[in-house]
Amino acid sequence: MNGTGRASFVRAAATTLYATELLRPLSLAASWTTGPSFQILSYHRVNDDNDPFFPAVPTEAFAGHMAWLARAWHVWPLEELVWAASAGRLPRRAVALTFDDGYRDNLTHAAPVLARHGLPATIFLATGFIGTTAVPWFDRVAQALKATTRGAFEAPWGERVQVRTTTERLIALDRALAYLKTLAHDDLERRLAAILDQLAVTDDTFFSNVMLTWHDVRALRGFGFSLGAHTVTHPLLSRVSYERAEMEILSSRTAIESACGERPRTFAYPNGRPEDYTPAIQDLVRRAGFTCAVTTRFGLNTSATSPYELRRGGPWERDLPTFGLKLAFQRAIAPR
Repeated sequence: MNGTGRASFVRAAATTLYATELLRPLSLAASWTTGPSFQILSYHRVNDDNDPFFPAVPTEAFAGHMAWLARAWHVWPLEELVWAASAGRLPRRAVALTFDDGYRDNLTHAAPVLARHGLPATIFLATGFIGTTAVPWFDRVAQALKATTRGAFEAPWGERVQVRTTTERLIALDRALAYLKTLAHDDLERRLAAILDQLAVTDDTFFSNVMLTWHDVRALRGFGFSLGAHTVTHPLLSRVSYERAEMEILSSRTAIESACGERPRTFAYPNGRPEDYTPAIQDLVRRAGFTCAVTTRFGLNTSATSPYELRRGGPWERDLPTFGLKLAFQRAIAPR
């Protein structure tokens, strides 16, 4: 069975389980196969732009996710789940919700849905972009490829890349991001500048009102959000000097505390793969006073999981029954 066939089969099975009201009992059963543990779900954008260059969970799909979680799972603040795991007091089917970077649609689209269901969440802020028209480097690449009038460019990985159609541009975006993430940060910035120069997109008005302001951040707290740090400029911390990493971690903490009157206690490693942080980076986060840090490694979190290397991920399915089935399935098979 190919990938399309498997996806169709999973969706059909999920729809049947949901329609026959067996999906919730399946979720209950999955929680008993794993012992005390919790999942962390991660989101970035929630909006209805349907822009393939800036993928987002549609608002209706997100609302379905949250309604299901409110009905069938126990959603707690991240820091409380970390404490509960250490104290042996985790509830069954425990989940934490997180958002990365600081996009404004987290306030305009996601927060009202969460408030409707009384669900808490943590937002990890890349503080250098809050209240500005600046955005993370990967969004700059995406916008340049979306808006360029050029038909091709010389890629820094050594080939001429065609970007005449949307499909070609999206393929180029995937390749560019994968390549740039392998570089030391200074090299990344040089190669990024070369790509942007070739694509000749200099208008940054597209990014007006894309990121939260500090006023927005304070409003999120009223919706039940906890604030976490995500560095200042979103570099891959294993690709910068120790001194730069320390500055990014401490300065993001200080910016949030200065603007909001509370010191953040949770941290998210940019990109979050095992190669994107090191034991030394984890120690910096710990010594900066954070109680825990999240990665993008797939898996469940238990009392044995390091609080500075918490597992986190999807599913992000738009179809609600498929989301519910995959959430239960991941609970059953995820590494610990």
